[in-house]
This record gives sequence, structure tokens and C-alpha cells, in this order.
Amino acid sequence: MPEQNTQFVEYIKENFTGDTQKNALNFVQHITSLGMTGSGSMNDGQFVYKGVKVCNTYFGNSSHNPGYPEPWTMWGFGDYSKEVEGVQIDERMKEIAWLNLCICDDCKASWCNRSEKREIVFDRDFENICHGAFCFTDPNADEVACMKSLMEMQKCAIDIKFA
Repeated sequence: MPEQNTQFVEYIKENFTGDTQKNALNFVQHITSLGMTGSGSMNDGQFVYKGVKVCNTYFGNSSHNPGYPEPWTMWGFGDYSKEVEGVQIDERMKEIAWLNLCICDDCKASWCNRSEKREIVFDRDFENICHGAFCFTDPNADEVACMKSLMEMQKCAIDIKFA
């Protein structure tokens, strides 16, 4: 496991319990298995694959970063306009993804650039998407499964781009 990813895992093990810990570890271990590496502090960073940012993560204590959602959040980046062959995205996963779109009308993050861009996500049109298409905060097991599929999609898209 890459050293930085190990730091995230250790932070999660030391600071979270129960389902929160289980779900955060499940996500980090999965994206690590995809070859994605993290950078940043022990609890606030980004994951990249072949030099392309696929998501930002934040694990922790908002007293250090006021306005950040707790206990952990993942913001996903990339093109999710269509499904990718070989990655399972069923109708339930699409619904979960759509429910976790980062819409600027709802955005309360102080760092949001309020880009108000239009995005197509799984063949459905959305307005006012924040600079990070998805925002999952304290995700449950179904949401983590969706997040993992979204990261698999990005891996496939990046592999195709750099083939």
C-alpha cells in the first residue's frame, strides 16, 4: 500500500469507530487496490491515478478546517456522463449518485467556487454542479459501493485516455 494511503488508513483506524470506520476503510482500501495514491495531510488530501485527480477526501475534525463536513467526505471529479463498459452501475447506483451530486444551490462550503456548470450524469442533465461533481458525507455501505464504482469508472476512463 502506498505510504500516504497507509497514513489515511491509520488516521481512520485511530479516529473512527463502527460503521463510519468500516465504510471509510472500505473506500480507501478499494481505491488503493485500483492503483490510486493519496497526497496531502493525514486526514485531508486528494487521490490521483496516472497523474489525474479522481477525488478529494477529508477525514476528521472540522475544528481544524471550519466548514468541512464531518466525519468524512469524498468529492468526486471526472466525466460521469455515460456508463463505462465493465463497471457495474445499476439504476439504484445511478439514483445514489444523483442524490449525492454537489449542487451549488445547496453548497455550504466556504471554498466552493460556485462554478454553476451544467453536467450530464448518467444520461441525465443537471444545472449548477459544483466544481466537484459528487459529495458523499459519512456515506453508508450502499453509498460507498456507489463511490467505489465511480472510482472504477474514472480508472477505466483514464486507462483509455493513456492507452
